Amino acid sequence: MTIAVCLAALSMLVANRAPDLSVGMQHEIAKSICYAGKAYKLNPRILAAYTLNENGNYNVSLLKPAAVGYDAGIFQVNTAINRNMHLIRYALNPSVEASLAAQIIKRNFREFGYNWIGVAAYWSPQNALDHGRQAIAYFDRWHRHFLEVSHYFRVAERELQSIHHGKNTEIGK
Repeated sequence: MTIAVCLAALSMLVANRAPDLSVGMQHEIAKSICYAGKAYKLNPRILAAYTLNENGNYNVSLLKPAAVGYDAGIFQVNTAINRNMHLIRYALNPSVEASLAAQIIKRNFREFGYNWIGVAAYWSPQNALDHGRQAIAYFDRWHRHFLEVSHYFRVAERELQSIHHGKNTEIGK
């Protein structure tokens, strides 16, 4: 997958989910997810599915009180649990937050496996390890979001290929 496909797909996804965001912010979010995926060797569809699970309307300034600290931004990175991450104070910046989330997700996959427990550990490592109902429900939602994100990647790939081959198509069909 190319960066162009990633940027096109995620720009369409964010514009669809958050039409009131400025075009500049929509592209900043898409760029942040694509480049964090590349930097941390994670498929950006995985990262984007987390954003839909955590903050489906891409409210970049969302701060929610959590059991400990606050959950911040589009990935809802917890400010207290992750306080040892050097850039946590900038968690409301999409680029920084995508990087922080990618680090957490990579750590979870290393620790719990590249499976549903690794995915659900983002929400609650202990609940995921205990195979709790809420962890299973979290994974089920994430999986639905992953399929939604994958649709946008297929559309972007098809549209960019048609442009490359000189066909004039309407974006998004």
